[in-house]
Amino acid sequence: MRTSCTLGPQVMFTKTLSRMGRQLILLVLICFYSSTLSAQEPGPAKPEAEKKDEQPEKKAAGVESILPKPLIVINVASVERILSDIDFIFELAERPEIAEIASASLANVNDLEGIDKNKNLGVELYLKTGLIPQPVPTMYLPVTKVRTFLDTLEKLIPGDEETIKKDTDRDDLYVINGRRGESIIRFQDDYAHMLFQGVENETSLDMISSRDFGDPSEKLQNLSTAYDLSIKFDLNAIPELMRTTFLGFFRTAIETQLQQRDGESKAAYELRRMAGKQNLESIEYFLSEGQELVFGGRIEKEEKRGVVDMLIKARPNSDLARAVKNIPGKASYFSVITSRENLPLAVSASMNLDPRDRKIYQKYLNYFEKQLSEKLLTEEERLQNTSSIQQFFSPVKTMVDKGHIDVFTQLVSTPTKKFALIGGIKVAPSSNLPASLLDIINRIDQLPDNKAHIYTNAETVQGIALHQMQPESKTADDKQQRFLGGVPSLYVGADNEVIWFAMGTEIAVAALNEAIETINTATPEARKEQRTAPVQMEFHIRPWLNLFSEAEIQDSGVMKILDGAFQKENDLVLVTTQPTETGVRTRLQFDEGYLKLLGIAISKQFDRNQERRAKREMERKFKMPEEEEQIK
Repeated sequence: MRTSCTLGPQVMFTKTLSRMGRQLILLVLICFYSSTLSAQEPGPAKPEAEKKDEQPEKKAAGVESILPKPLIVINVASVERILSDIDFIFELAERPEIAEIASASLANVNDLEGIDKNKNLGVELYLKTGLIPQPVPTMYLPVTKVRTFLDTLEKLIPGDEETIKKDTDRDDLYVINGRRGESIIRFQDDYAHMLFQGVENETSLDMISSRDFGDPSEKLQNLSTAYDLSIKFDLNAIPELMRTTFLGFFRTAIETQLQQRDGESKAAYELRRMAGKQNLESIEYFLSEGQELVFGGRIEKEEKRGVVDMLIKARPNSDLARAVKNIPGKASYFSVITSRENLPLAVSASMNLDPRDRKIYQKYLNYFEKQLSEKLLTEEERLQNTSSIQQFFSPVKTMVDKGHIDVFTQLVSTPTKKFALIGGIKVAPSSNLPASLLDIINRIDQLPDNKAHIYTNAETVQGIALHQMQPESKTADDKQQRFLGGVPSLYVGADNEVIWFAMGTEIAVAALNEAIETINTATPEARKEQRTAPVQMEFHIRPWLNLFSEAEIQDSGVMKILDGAFQKENDLVLVTTQPTETGVRTRLQFDEGYLKLLGIAISKQFDRNQERRAKREMERKFKMPEEEEQIK
């Protein structure tokens, strides 16, 4: 239940919201505006007959010059949903009074009377065609009573120079006149559609008065149901010519940046150019094959977690649509260990590759094989097809050719509360893999510029020989000692179908041994079960806090807040990528502790603002008698 509070905190919260609102508006304007639009001066008056003759022609031209569909939609599910989220966040932070202040601050804007608080609202961005496409942003607000809504709107509009008057010819139009020009409010389907002040011109004003906007509660129902706040980019709203022109400019700009830089080595330049071209091709692929891009977020109160989605909807029957349907593939070889809980950090991928991605991966593999060959092999050896480097890369390439990638890496917290990094890459079966890796390690050891200490067959785990590469330094710095327990070494080994690695002290070897043993002793049924998404990352913050003593946590303000917000059961951030019926979705899911941390952070900022306000008020009170005394 929301109740009113004292005037001081209410005013402070209102100012905080106002400042945040101005920053949000500035961000929106920066994103939306490709050029500054200003109201044009009125031309000389024309006879009424000429105006009537020109009106139909102008109206038709105005509708045609603005694209029929919005390019971007920012949708808020409802005012009540947002207020409910605010209540929930500050309840978790044990500061419910701030949520009450937020609700009470609405009194300064007429309690949003006339606005339906249970329906969606937001902004639509249309594009006006031309040599440089210009944005036309309009706001849509659900209305219960027109007159009450206009009263509320007058309180929302800054300054006192604007006036709102009903159009003389139509009941569904109201005109806002002010120092920045003329705007129109159009009422349709219980919604008010409004231009942002400062973008008015003949074309955009005509669009507001003549276009059928549809009912936002119906056409955006899917967004409002799924998310509290969402942003949709409709790629179908961009005409093909405009899309092609944009890609041409973009391609030219990227290729200009891909020239070799002064002092840049040939190898570094080749890698950077290859990555740049891949990025360019990926953007072109997305713009040509994609239909929609949606970012959406919601708070799931029953589960006490937050969810943020990025959805890519592919064009029907496109290459992208076919590719994303085949992403999942078979269960990971490492499946029984990728589902372990409470890891500080874990990343896994077991997915099918479409032909386009296979070519990209092969390019990178060929590049690294070439660089390693030039570094380690003689010219005569490079001409042969039986070198250790070729035998090492061959099973990796075969795996990619088959169209499947299967990898994992984990940051493991050991019984000593220190971390170790372990991982593995599944490749096509090859009996030459262990011997070729050993030969490569020996060749690296013989390089004149090698400064690492290399020990072949240094450790053995589950019958697999691990080769150790130890840095030159033997003294661990503070971070290495705290997180890893000493100077870390890199351990690399291979059996006939997996390349294994571990990084850390000797505890990393023990952690890798435990993981491989778990895989080897699992039943065939357990190993075939897909326990994670095709691509997944998870992060737990509590193990990181366990690296610090209680005294260290209490002495640090930030760490003390983190320690109070997170427990073992509420500290997960989970990122997954998997296909949907129409495309692919990447989801970020975060536990209750992060919502609590958000509420605590806002509460702390609110308290600091109140303290500064109280200090300024106290200084003002002490200053007034001094000024009066000076006047006397």
